Amino acid sequence: MDFSALFMDAAAYTRDAFSGRWKDVLMLLVSLILFPVFFGHLVRVMRGEKSAPSVEWSWRSCVDGIKLLVIWFFYTLPAIVAGILLFGYVAVVYEMEGVTAIEPVLPEIIGGFLVVFVVYIFTALIANLAGVRFARERRFFAAFSVRKIWGLVDRIGFWDYVIAVVLISAFTNAIVAVIALIPQDAVVFVLEFLAFIPLLIFQARYFSRIYDLATE
Repeated sequence: MDFSALFMDAAAYTRDAFSGRWKDVLMLLVSLILFPVFFGHLVRVMRGEKSAPSVEWSWRSCVDGIKLLVIWFFYTLPAIVAGILLFGYVAVVYEMEGVTAIEPVLPEIIGGFLVVFVVYIFTALIANLAGVRFARERRFFAAFSVRKIWGLVDRIGFWDYVIAVVLISAFTNAIVAVIALIPQDAVVFVLEFLAFIPLLIFQARYFSRIYDLATE
């Protein structure tokens, strides 16, 4: 898998989605308030159109956005539950005996974080391709055929795909972290709000191209 080509393609696609398209940019900003419409736009990106589609406010786009959010929530739910349980455990220990009680159970806490991380990575491997499969097949339940989705992972190459997921996660988190270094909280909030749109379009295109590699 050519990771640099994937990044260059997603970057060029994202640039084209905003370059000279002020109406679309404004519609995307408003769509974040009506967030199902925004995620419906991501579904259109995942369908693999060669050029970035124009923003469309429609009932269909809203429904597609809700379906995509349900798919992502379903697959990431195990990681969310595991994270909540771990956080709850740490909070209970802290409330009962304070900071001094944390040190004896620190190995268990670290192990718990590793388990949550592994669960998150595993679910992310499936969730991203599930979203693209829903977009391509235009069928909601196509996203829940884990066997077929795992077959796509096999065609890509398991470790190549893991590296691809880790790279895109590191890239997006690095951008968010750099913005967070700005000392003004209001500026951080505005910049992260504005960065949210291109980052998700970038990721949608990135996984769309990976899906293409698995189905060629």
